[in-house]
Parts: sequence; C-alpha cells; structure tokens
Amino acid sequence: MNQKTSHSSSTRILLLTLISLLLFSFLPIPAIASTLVEVNPVNTPDGAVILIIDGLGSPYIYPELIPYAIDGTALAKAVVHNISQIAQNSARVVDIRAPRTYTEAGHSVLVTGNSSADSEVVGHPGATIYDMAHDNGYLALAVLEMGDFYEMRAEQDIILYDETNSINNPTIMMSTSKHIDVDVPQDVVEAMKMRAEEAYDYVNRFPESSGERYDAYNMWALDAASDIIRSMSESAPEQKYILTINVGAIDSSGHYRSASGYIENIEGIDTAIMPLYELCIENNLVFILTADHGMAFATDDVRGGHQAEKYAVTSEAQMIPFIVHAPNVDAQVIDGEFGQEDIAPTILSLLNIPNGLRFADGSDIGLKDYVNIKVDAPASSSVELVRDGVIIASDDGDDEYLFVGLEPGVNYTVRACSTLGAQNDMMEQEVFAESDMMIEFTAPAMTSENGGLFQNMRHLIGGVLIVLINVIGLVAIVRILKE
Repeated sequence: MNQKTSHSSSTRILLLTLISLLLFSFLPIPAIASTLVEVNPVNTPDGAVILIIDGLGSPYIYPELIPYAIDGTALAKAVVHNISQIAQNSARVVDIRAPRTYTEAGHSVLVTGNSSADSEVVGHPGATIYDMAHDNGYLALAVLEMGDFYEMRAEQDIILYDETNSINNPTIMMSTSKHIDVDVPQDVVEAMKMRAEEAYDYVNRFPESSGERYDAYNMWALDAASDIIRSMSESAPEQKYILTINVGAIDSSGHYRSASGYIENIEGIDTAIMPLYELCIENNLVFILTADHGMAFATDDVRGGHQAEKYAVTSEAQMIPFIVHAPNVDAQVIDGEFGQEDIAPTILSLLNIPNGLRFADGSDIGLKDYVNIKVDAPASSSVELVRDGVIIASDDGDDEYLFVGLEPGVNYTVRACSTLGAQNDMMEQEVFAESDMMIEFTAPAMTSENGGLFQNMRHLIGGVLIVLINVIGLVAIVRILKE
C-alpha cells in the first residue's frame, strides 16, 4: 500500500470517527431505573397482558348498564359467563369513557395516557407505556389484528399484525424493532412465525361473513397470545414483558353484521377467553381487559358505527370495559367517572413502574392495596421516608428512588439531602399518598453554601464542552473534505 492510499484510508477512518462522535453527542442519555426501596413486601407482577377487544362497549356486558339504540330501543345484552366470572375476581371500573371513538385515537390514548393522543404522539420518545417498560428492562410483544399503525408497531420488540385487516383473507406479518439489550427468545420468535402461517387456516374453515369466521379470527389472536406466554415462561422465565393483544372481529361484526351479529360475536370471544386469563394467573401476569371504543346502533336491525357524530356522542360508543386481575389488587367494583387516559398510568402503577409518561393527562386510578412514591433529587442524595416522626425507610447514592409497598391514605414526609453539598442541604416535602405519586425536588438556591452553584456550574461546563466538541469536530471534517 503506498503512502497516498494509506493517508486516504486514515482520513476516511478519522472522518467516520468524528461524524460518529458528533451524532452521539446529540443522542439523549438513556433512562436509568430508579433505586428500588421496598418498604413493605409486595408481589411485583412479572409482566402484563393487555387484551384490547376492538369495539367492545361496556353497556353490552356490564350488569349495571343497559345498551340503547339511537332511536331509544333497548338492545339485547351479551351473555358472557366467563367475562362475568373474571370480573367477579377482579377490579372492574364501571364508568370509563374513550374521549374519541375511533381506532387510532383509542389505541393512542390507551398507551400514552393522553386524552388527545394520535399516532404522532405515540411516536415521540417517552410517550408510551412501552417506553417506560423498556427503560425498566421489559420486552414489548404484540398481536394486533387492528390498531397496528406504524408508530404502534415500532414500539414493539416483536409483533404479529394483519396487513390487510381482513377477516376473509388475513395476511399476518411479523416485524421486530429492538429497544433493549435483550433479544426476544428464539422459541418465542418461532412460535409467532408458526401462528402467523396458521391464521388463514383458522378462518377458512367457515363460510365468509359467517359468525363462526369472525369468532375464529379472534380465536387465532388469543391462541397466538397464549403460545407467546407459554414460550416466554419456558425460554425466559426471569424476563418481564408487556404483551398487547388486539382482537378485531367484534368491531367488524358491529360494522357489518348488525346488533344481533355483534352480540353473537361478543358471546363468541367470551367462550374463548378463559385459557388466556388462567395463563396470566399461573405466570404472575397482570390481566387487563379493555377496548379502544364501543359501538352504537341507530336501530336494533341495522349496522352499527362509532366514529360518525351521531354514534360518537352515545354512551354505547364511548363507554369501554376496564377489568383488571393482578397481584395486590382486590376484587372490587370501582364507581366514579374515569377516562381512557387513566388506563396507561394505572398499568404502570400495577407493574411498579414509575409514571414518566411524557404527555399523560390521565391519572392512576389506584387499584393496588399499596402505593409507591417516586423521588427525584437534583443530584446524588440521601433520602429518608418518614411517617409519624419515625424514619421508615432510607437510602443513598442515587438521584432517583422508588419507595414501594406504602400504606395508602397516610401522610408521609420525604427528606432529601444532597451528598455533593453541605450537611444542611436538607429538602423536605410532606405528602398525602392516596395513589402512586412522584416528588421532584428542585436544586436549592444557587449559593456557595449549599452546593447548588456547584451543581449548576457542572451543567454549564458540560454544555460548553459539548458545544466545543461539536465545533472542533465540524472544523476537522471541513478540513478533511477539502483535502
């Protein structure tokens, strides 16, 4: 190799290195899990299974509610023995409503906790329950027959989705998008591949447009989900995950088969749901049954809808089920008025994942029999949790702490003292903890006595250094390109 070729090769390597450093300097710092402080023993679930029954309105299955057509006619209710049994052993929220009654919005609100969310919001970093789960080492797995817009698919580490959204001719695709330094177990990948190939055979046993074909479409998704749970249990029993399932035939039935066909297919999924629920219990997983929106009918003998204004204003289109079976959650009926945006914060609470959802305007409903307090300090600090004047928990060496297993409905005092400043740098806040909450201590006034100046100077110096690195790197790149 001559000197000119060697110089050219070295120049290219230097150029690529500089470009890489520049790009790296603009990347956000990855989130680090908080230090966990268990005040009282709790059974943290090993994950969650979120079953979204597309288009299922709670008036059609809840005993307190009666569905009506727009013309005022009372509609038939579904006979759902299994869902009723699950609800009796779970927490069930009676009045929870979707703010906007169409599929993209419903799924977006469900995973972001933002009542105005759409697919664009889902795509933002830190916006979804999957982002929060990934920050805590969880995998995100999904089987979505509907609600599988690009941004939702990109949130999953692996997903099966119906490219055609067609019950008559389903075309199941599989895609992956790695988010954490953990691979999806190969057994899970193979199980999902096999299920993808079987979808058409599931529905093709029955005539097109028949109720049985709709039921088979839903059954395929439930069976695929059950296979995923079994494979995760066998291949990666220590790996936590969120599995999201969307079954699409109830919504399609409401659109194409009238009220009676809609009810028939609700009863169809009821007969198939129990194995999935039981698998969740066996594997210490949260089981959640909900929907993106409901379904309304002008009369009892016509096709239904949910998005057009005449449908969207009805309780039948707005009210959705929210049934939760989980460790540390008592069987109960929750009254009061809630929104679909409250579901995402509640899911994170059930998993003991701090709620850092970037755009959420919903709140944790408070289903657990304990509460958690997340503490953010401005720098490495020692933190104490005090009740009735007694220190009940403490830790140090971090700037983020999660105190779990606290008795709800109690006053607590949280104290934080920076380990970078003087000993009198004590910050204190008293709170009444009814549900999971976050306390964020800000840096004390910038004086040389409390170390605040030191902390802010660190940020200033760091920012200046990044700018200098970028400037020097850009100058170097320009010189290399000129050569």
